[in-house]
Amino acid sequence: MIVMQYRFTLPANYDMTIIEKRIEENGAKLNGLSGLLFKAWLVAKCGEGYSNENRYAPLYVWKNANAMTMFLQSPAFKKLTQDFGWPQIETWLALHLPCIDEIRSASWLSITKQNIPAHSDLSLLPLDGHLSAWDISRWQLLQADFGDAPHMARENYRIGYMASEAW
Repeated sequence: MIVMQYRFTLPANYDMTIIEKRIEENGAKLNGLSGLLFKAWLVAKCGEGYSNENRYAPLYVWKNANAMTMFLQSPAFKKLTQDFGWPQIETWLALHLPCIDEIRSASWLSITKQNIPAHSDLSLLPLDGHLSAWDISRWQLLQADFGDAPHMARENYRIGYMASEAW
């Protein structure tokens, strides 16, 4: 399974209700999308949840590379790039995933990323997050926790909507 995220950092004076409206109008459109385990529509607002900037940063978990490829070739992704620009997409190989029913009602996602030192025993990496994954092109470990509140000293996002193939 593949974890995928792109982030758009928006100006401090950006009207974040535009993003919230986009989520409200489009969130449910991905429900039932084949190959999508889940998509968390994520928003960070400057001054909220320990964030010092405005960001729109959806996080997807795909069953496989083919499902992700189909989305990246879709009209929906084309529209996103027309509205916000060409994103830098980060991808990780999923090592540990939460049960979708456990995270369905979460209101916050808190992320930590750490470098994996060279020659590490990869089988001993702590998989402490609800979602744990690694990017072997940058040797980075991703840990993400879903919950009811943001966590200090982490990258925090309010979850605007959670979409899934399961509903």
